[in-house]
Amino acid sequence: MHLELTEVLRCPRPHEESYIICAPVTLDGRDVVRGGLLCPACRAEFPIIDRVAWLGIPEQPVAGAIEGAPVSALTAEAALTFLDLQGQGGVVVTVGSAGRLVPGLARALPGIGFAAINAPAGVAAEASFSLVHSPAAFPIRRQSVRAAIVGADAAGGAWLEGAAAAVLAGLRIIVEDEHAEPKGFVELMRGAGVYIGERRAG
Repeated sequence: MHLELTEVLRCPRPHEESYIICAPVTLDGRDVVRGGLLCPACRAEFPIIDRVAWLGIPEQPVAGAIEGAPVSALTAEAALTFLDLQGQGGVVVTVGSAGRLVPGLARALPGIGFAAINAPAGVAAEASFSLVHSPAAFPIRRQSVRAAIVGADAAGGAWLEGAAAAVLAGLRIIVEDEHAEPKGFVELMRGAGVYIGERRAG
């Protein structure tokens, strides 16, 4: 998990939004291979093991996951075009099955941080992006990321709401559900299994 991810992470427990502290034990450059996370608000502690931040029990099912949701044909190349990211820095998050796109996105844009929340089992941890397992709640602070890509299995309820709230004004969200209606966004495109919107200013 990249150290910079702590700038956008929040504790998944139900309390007022608070920053989170990272205590690395083993580092590979700026990537935390082993260490821990601490919430100063509730004193909860979470481990980082083999580059993965575990904000919940590994076997715990993801709350509100949409079982059997189809994976869209969205590719990393198409997502990059839709997001229209300019410049470097900041973080882009994926949620659920959209995590399959993160390795390709991170290779294409090495100057931007990428974090996959509850990525599919086939996505292995790498130094080029962060993996976060948070089965109970969306763990990213409001208005803190450059973009969000929400998989079909997370395209409703609190997961979509959290991802939408995390995107900065003027930037974009992709949802792998063309029927999605994220709050606070202007629709740019809808069809072929995806919704693309831009967050309104203010």
